[in-house]
Amino acid sequence: MTRNDSTIPATSQVEEQQRKAARLVAEFTSAKLAPFWSELKSALDRIPVGPNNFSSLPRDQFIVHGMLDGTQDWSARLRATLEADAMAWWHRQTMRSGTALTLMGESELLLEIDAQQANEAIRARLGPLAQRLDHAVEAYSRGANLPVHENPWNVEGITRSFISTFDREAMTPTLIPLLMRHYETQMSAVLRTLVPELLRVIGDGELQADAFDSPSSGHAPAGGGGGNGWQPDGGMVESLPVNLGGHGIGANDESHASEHAPSHPGGARPPVDIGSYASVRPETRYRTRVHAQLNAWRRRISNGEDSPRVAPNAMARVINTSEVLTIASVLQGEDPAPFVRVLRGEDDRSLPMVIRQELMAAAGQFGFDPQQSSFAEVEEDAVDLVAMLFDGLQRANAFEEPATKMMGKLVVPYVKVAVIDDSLFENRGHPARRLLDALVEACDGNTGDTHASRSMLERASQVVDQVVARFQENMAIFDLAARELQELLDRQRTLAEVTERRITETLQGQERLRQARIAADEAVNASLEGRKVLPDTFQFLSEYWRNVLVQGWLRFGDRSPRYQAMRAVGDALLQMDADAVALRSRALAAGFEHNRAAILEDLRFVGLQGEAAIEALARLASGLLRADAAPGEAVLSNPPESLPDELPLHVPDLERRSRGVDSVLVARVRRLRAGQGLRVVEDGGQETMAKIAWVSAITGRILVVNRRGERRLVVRPETMAVLIADGRVLVRSVEPPVDQVMAQVADSLGERRFAQTG
Repeated sequence: MTRNDSTIPATSQVEEQQRKAARLVAEFTSAKLAPFWSELKSALDRIPVGPNNFSSLPRDQFIVHGMLDGTQDWSARLRATLEADAMAWWHRQTMRSGTALTLMGESELLLEIDAQQANEAIRARLGPLAQRLDHAVEAYSRGANLPVHENPWNVEGITRSFISTFDREAMTPTLIPLLMRHYETQMSAVLRTLVPELLRVIGDGELQADAFDSPSSGHAPAGGGGGNGWQPDGGMVESLPVNLGGHGIGANDESHASEHAPSHPGGARPPVDIGSYASVRPETRYRTRVHAQLNAWRRRISNGEDSPRVAPNAMARVINTSEVLTIASVLQGEDPAPFVRVLRGEDDRSLPMVIRQELMAAAGQFGFDPQQSSFAEVEEDAVDLVAMLFDGLQRANAFEEPATKMMGKLVVPYVKVAVIDDSLFENRGHPARRLLDALVEACDGNTGDTHASRSMLERASQVVDQVVARFQENMAIFDLAARELQELLDRQRTLAEVTERRITETLQGQERLRQARIAADEAVNASLEGRKVLPDTFQFLSEYWRNVLVQGWLRFGDRSPRYQAMRAVGDALLQMDADAVALRSRALAAGFEHNRAAILEDLRFVGLQGEAAIEALARLASGLLRADAAPGEAVLSNPPESLPDELPLHVPDLERRSRGVDSVLVARVRRLRAGQGLRVVEDGGQETMAKIAWVSAITGRILVVNRRGERRLVVRPETMAVLIADGRVLVRSVEPPVDQVMAQVADSLGERRFAQTG
């Protein structure tokens, strides 16, 4: 059968229509969103720093500043992504597979939820215009035999392309809502202008579906419309030249070979190389971003023999990446003592220098001349970044000897990881990074003084040994190790929560008991004020009735009818004492008889029952009837003692300084809440992770616990203010350890420059 060649131009016309629409959406959207990150940064800069964001706001500003530095690359990536997704839809190829919500990380899940909310808000803002777009694209999809649910041009499709242009895991839970609200506002304005133009290209949905014939059907479109039918008013937006590593779609790509190529048998579209559409999303590698900063950092700290990088001979042979990995694999698993000594501060050399020297010494055994060999920039950067990471982890955590040895064992494997995949330094979900986070959590402040602590250290050591023994180039070993250690940590967190709860309940009990005693003393003293009472009456009040009021306060509360009735009985006792002193025997007898049952009931409430209660009441009656006893002044002894600070830190002149500490800082400390992350600087200078587990509603005292839920500090707000002012306690967000260290690395490299911009 002879193929009908008349279908070829028609097919080309429909495909050209698709390309024009894809280019229109991509170029218009990317151009309008070009200032997206600068505007978001300005919005973040206008947010005042408060007690709820003073730790998270700088982190969010840092992330946005990083995106702002790469605005041009991001804008090109957005354009390429939108166009590539549209053409992949046309060729029925999937650009990105959906991810089950149950497998998403916290940031990804939050981003998906906020994206859905943003889509709904954009649709509400567009109103009928969004419905017109949906109707038009649905008709276009049916006519071209395309899957409607993968439509890249509706609100959801454009949002899907947008959020694929940045690292979801890098976005923080505090930044994501701000990011998506800003996107919602910007995209609503973009679509109001874009949708009418897009409808002119693809039709407004009023035409019949058969007006757009599928290329696979072998029939020409009913209208036989030419290229002029797809042209928007004013013509198409000119294609912008994009430099994307030689894979981009430029102006020269306007003519496609497929336009005049013969159809494949059956009319099926020829397969398309999705990568030809601008490599879709050319990610900016972390090391590429920081390479210049690393060089500047090397120059800053360079000082003779302490230089972290020895300048290579100009004629030196560069050891290539595969050779470096081979050398590192041989060195991996050997005695980590050189790295351990540096981490402990027992070696004057820097960790980058020791890593390089150990690698070069091993290379010498394989025939390389250390004097005539050097590492490439990729390996140099990997060594420096890994060294900064491990140095930072060692300084920022309280590692005992076993933990430091584990870190020393992992130095070489992590150099290999950084050479193979430098997303270790910015991808929170990287398996090697998750293992480090779990390892730090298991070892930080762990002295092995309990069975559970020793078991955790032993298991962590076994996990590290397995990684060192088995890691070659597959990251799966890190994932398995991280999961195994994380399961133990989850059980430890459960135990820590129980420990925290017990400590909190104990402290609450102590404070409530003290408050009850204060309230009882105030009640008794208020009744005794300006009065003289008989000795036996005062003894009964101070020895028994005081305890009755304490127990009543604890059990019923000071405003309960039961507690008020107890106080009324005390007042009745004082009235009987006054009647006895005034020799009003009838009134005394009547009062005693009237209150006798209530007094015995209250004595039973504090554990005085039977004969003991009768005997106490008899002594009271005897004292009231003795005419020879003279009333005297009555003052309660043994007032409740103040609750001392529990502070295993040496702070000179703490008591005096806590009385004169800045009142503004104290007020801010009082606004801290349970769950706030802290870093406690030990007397030796090491930092340990901690958090606020409880803030007393009675005294304002603050309970600080470590990772295992053990009591670390119990201090008044004034004392905490002194510790913060001295830098002994640092208020930090509860972030994974590697995140915190990488933020410090960014500071060292001068990447955080957002504070210097207006």
